Amino acid sequence: MNKSNRRKFLSTAAALTAGTAANAMTITPKSEKYGIAHQVYFWLKRIGSEEDRQELIKGIKTLKSIETVREMHIGIVASTEKRSVIDTSWSVSELLYFDNVGGQAVYQTHPIHLEFAKNYGHLWEKVVVYDSALI
Repeated sequence: MNKSNRRKFLSTAAALTAGTAANAMTITPKSEKYGIAHQVYFWLKRIGSEEDRQELIKGIKTLKSIETVREMHIGIVASTEKRSVIDTSWSVSELLYFDNVGGQAVYQTHPIHLEFAKNYGHLWEKVVVYDSALI
């Protein structure tokens, strides 16, 4: 390999390596960003009621203002392929992220969370919660 081609190869390789390293540093996996995921699934009493679903979603959105909630996602059943392993019996889901167990504990006893349960609890028949330590 002559000197010109070698220099060009080395400078290109260095630039690609630097670019790859820079990209890797800007991506933070969820497991390093937050410590706890709090997943909640609600079954409405009035199955199929769009009015009740929207009211519950409105209530869930109030929980975002609790200071230990780092991120919130609200969902409804997706129209994905029907498979025996997929549960589509619920109505609304909520996914919250907390820094740690302490942040999740603050959330559980926070006045906004307690008001949510009091003001919107009449809408649901069943609630299932899954708390996960992210790894």
